[in-house]
Amino acid sequence: MVLGTGEGKLSRATCRTWGPAPVLCCVLFFTAGCSPVVFQPAPVVPTKSPLPYSAKVKLIQIEAYDVRPGATMIADPRIENHVTGVGRSLENARREWEQSIADYAAARKTFTYLSMDSQTDLDLTLRLNIYIDPGVLYKFNHVYLAHLEGTLADPRTGRLHSYRSVGKSTGDVFRGGRADDQGPINMAVQAALNDLFGSIENDLRLRRP
Repeated sequence: MVLGTGEGKLSRATCRTWGPAPVLCCVLFFTAGCSPVVFQPAPVVPTKSPLPYSAKVKLIQIEAYDVRPGATMIADPRIENHVTGVGRSLENARREWEQSIADYAAARKTFTYLSMDSQTDLDLTLRLNIYIDPGVLYKFNHVYLAHLEGTLADPRTGRLHSYRSVGKSTGDVFRGGRADDQGPINMAVQAALNDLFGSIENDLRLRRP
């Protein structure tokens, strides 16, 4: 299946749950009967530095974690050292996330075309981890960090290029459920995607002579 380069719009059902704020701060993305948060790309400005290659996009890992309150404020680049728990896995929504990221890439037009299942010039493999900091004493806005790792491979030669990026956003002081996570996660993930795709587009190793 080849994706077009126009922007697509995805319709997502939403639901919301309520309860005592300290308990909700420990709940990650899911409540009974609710669908998981799925990335919804904001309008994308096409790149001015497209690459002369086709690409296949594959999201092989996605997870969401709670971290210790205030962990995003300290000078430790390894935020995973401060994880306090894993929310219910986003694995069941990985295909939806993969499609949404492919929609972002198609709109950005980094590659000549994108495919989800056919042979292409390059394979782009992505890993995405989302970290949510509830803030010290639950008195500050939640902080959302999206850590994105990408590997661009030539399936013919096996040559690899690796990239990393981070996106950050803030949410409300209290989280009332999925709807409160959707906006901040969108912003953090899109910031990480902007950074990663910008690095790919500016990588001189990918420019044909």
